[in-house]
Amino acid sequence: MYLPKEDIFNKLQETGVTVLQAAQETYPNPPAITFSISDNAIELDLDNEISSQSIIAIVDIWTDTSMEASALLKTSEILMRELGYKMTYSADVPRPEGALHHINCRFETTR
Repeated sequence: MYLPKEDIFNKLQETGVTVLQAAQETYPNPPAITFSISDNAIELDLDNEISSQSIIAIVDIWTDTSMEASALLKTSEILMRELGYKMTYSADVPRPEGALHHINCRFETTR
């Protein structure tokens, strides 16, 4: 079974910002990226061996400005594509006054 966390972590570090696996913790000063694996489903062949995996990674971008968030999204999308992921969702999360700019996106692949 392929476990994608390390590959995603290493690739997103190429953005040059803090990268953390999503958790209930705080991170240092923005900009930062958090990510998690929301699905890593396997398909089995007739011999009960893994024939493929459907992987969904959730990536959250946290910055001080909207423009910085958009630029980091662009870079993250390119890097994730290098790993074989396709961005299937991206949205600006509503920003209450005083909160960070936040973009939530989803990347999917089949291995």
